[in-house]
Amino acid sequence: MDTASKILILGGVLNLAYGLLTGIPASIIRQKQPTYSKYLRLVHIGALMWGPLLISLTLALMLSPLAEGIETLAASLMVAASFLLDAKDTLNWRMGIQDEFAEKPVLPLAFGALSSLASLAGMAIILVGVVQGL
Repeated sequence: MDTASKILILGGVLNLAYGLLTGIPASIIRQKQPTYSKYLRLVHIGALMWGPLLISLTLALMLSPLAEGIETLAASLMVAASFLLDAKDTLNWRMGIQDEFAEKPVLPLAFGALSSLASLAGMAIILVGVVQGL
């Protein structure tokens, strides 16, 4: 198995684990009150969504004729994007942010911006590889 696939699988499994772990405080809070932080909900669901997404990208890379180093870069960017998004939502939750765009917390917004850039770059590379491989 190539390095890019290992990175994607490890990143996916770590996201799944984090998504499951963030479900614990969510369920504890829900037992006491009907609502909870939207950012706790976002990190819980987001990590559970990123897990399968990253793991499935290993299948897409099987089609790619790109050099291993380029594929490893793309995989690293995608995993970094997922971790940055997890960190952004975790920080918003722990800081008690209600609306990140209204309150403008500096670090979470920076993490969100970096996550967007990393995912766009990583996905663009993977898309080029997949299209070339078809």
